[in-house]
Amino acid sequence: MLATYKDVLLRGIRHAGVQSQETHSAIQEIAKTKLQTSTQITNEASSVQETGESSSGIFLGPVRTTESTESTIESYASSFGQEEVPTNFEEAIVGTKHDSETSYEFPADISGVKWELGKLYTNLPTKEHKVLLTIDDGPGNYTEEILDFLKKYNIKAIFFVSGDTVKGYANVLKRQYEEGHEIGSHTYCHRSFYKLEKTSSLEEMKQTLISDLDKTEENVKDIIPEAKIRFLRMPEGYYTDWVGEIAMKYGYVTMNWSVAGDWFDKPDEEIIKMFKSAIKPGAIILLHNGRNRGKRALKILEEIVPYILSQGYSFADPKEFF
Repeated sequence: MLATYKDVLLRGIRHAGVQSQETHSAIQEIAKTKLQTSTQITNEASSVQETGESSSGIFLGPVRTTESTESTIESYASSFGQEEVPTNFEEAIVGTKHDSETSYEFPADISGVKWELGKLYTNLPTKEHKVLLTIDDGPGNYTEEILDFLKKYNIKAIFFVSGDTVKGYANVLKRQYEEGHEIGSHTYCHRSFYKLEKTSSLEEMKQTLISDLDKTEENVKDIIPEAKIRFLRMPEGYYTDWVGEIAMKYGYVTMNWSVAGDWFDKPDEEIIKMFKSAIKPGAIILLHNGRNRGKRALKILEEIVPYILSQGYSFADPKEFF
């Protein structure tokens, strides 16, 4: 089995991205054995529906969100093992139900297209051969090496930073900003809102998120007073309608991803191969650089960036959609 029950269920499902057929089989097996004894799993998998993500690196189209999710691991696992990979959310997630829907088509020409508040982006609002690089959890010990690499290729990324980390890497944060990257909020301490919702009321969760966002804003602006945070990515990709409403009040564009998987306990070569196979027009790539995790992210970047460019893709600057 590729990863533990916790890794596959709580991370593999929440984190969209690249997984091998081995992972697919693991999830199917887990679904059979665990669904019978744990209704909690249904709630743990809610982000699959709410973000429109898929664990096979599928490029997804319209995003649909809901405050209450009724998708199950069983319906999620049932989408695997098909000869043809599902090409949209409705095919990838079978038997889901939405209380409220927001769907939209992405134009082939991005000229004039802008980010919109109130939408959760799992891919760029375009069908052009462009991808977006996003990096979570930092700054970290390898962030400067990542910045050196991105500068070489003139790639602009969104660094979703943790508010409790930035003061320890003040100069790195300044460099990210000065070199034209976007500073996004990954909240304050990577708090799991999936766990929090089991013990807290909705109002308590809202107040916790507001507090975390405020503290992150304060710490970033203590270092870069002129910085404006314009993006939010929740820890573990958590998203519900109320998160979107709070994000709108801060003026944040909410974003998850469509290509990821650098946390899996597999050889780098396999992870790199899976990343390459998952690249599609408009893909949002997720890597991590907290503490020492940037070492692996850098290795992945060194392999996939030349490949992506050789396939006729370019890296979008997130500023071009404002």
